[in-house]
Amino acid sequence: MAHEDDDIEYELVSKTEMKREMHRFQSLGETLCDLPPAKWNSLPISDVLMAALEESRRIKKHEARRRHFQYIGKLMRAEDIDAVQEAVDMLDPSSEAFGRKTGQLEQWRTKLIQSDDALNEFLDIYYDTDRQQLRNLVRNARKEMQSEPPKPGNAYKKLFQLIKEIDANS
Repeated sequence: MAHEDDDIEYELVSKTEMKREMHRFQSLGETLCDLPPAKWNSLPISDVLMAALEESRRIKKHEARRRHFQYIGKLMRAEDIDAVQEAVDMLDPSSEAFGRKTGQLEQWRTKLIQSDDALNEFLDIYYDTDRQQLRNLVRNARKEMQSEPPKPGNAYKKLFQLIKEIDANS
């Protein structure tokens, strides 16, 4: 007489590993609390966690904050931690993810200035882009870069800002 439960495999996690994970959740929660409240809306977090973050602004006493961070750590168990961590990293200019993303956007700017094919490729990927605005900025940035010596100017910077906006909205 075999039981159905015999086929289930359980993953054993040590108490130390569980504590380490809870400290990681708590630490990420503290990082979220340190962000400006306006940034919280861009994070993939639940309404319950959002309310706890808002509540953390009100708590000033050390022991109460410590307990509240433990509560936030507990709430973090229900969140997609990797997605939240990635979103937080994208807000931190010193993070590797932020640098990688910025590098990709700078490559787009360089390709757009150097080639008309890149403009068509960009418009194929980001099809809801204001084509006229993009073309004008690319044209003006090309003019700036054709001077001797090539000197990036206002259009060059505005082109990067537009690419960054388009990428964030897609």
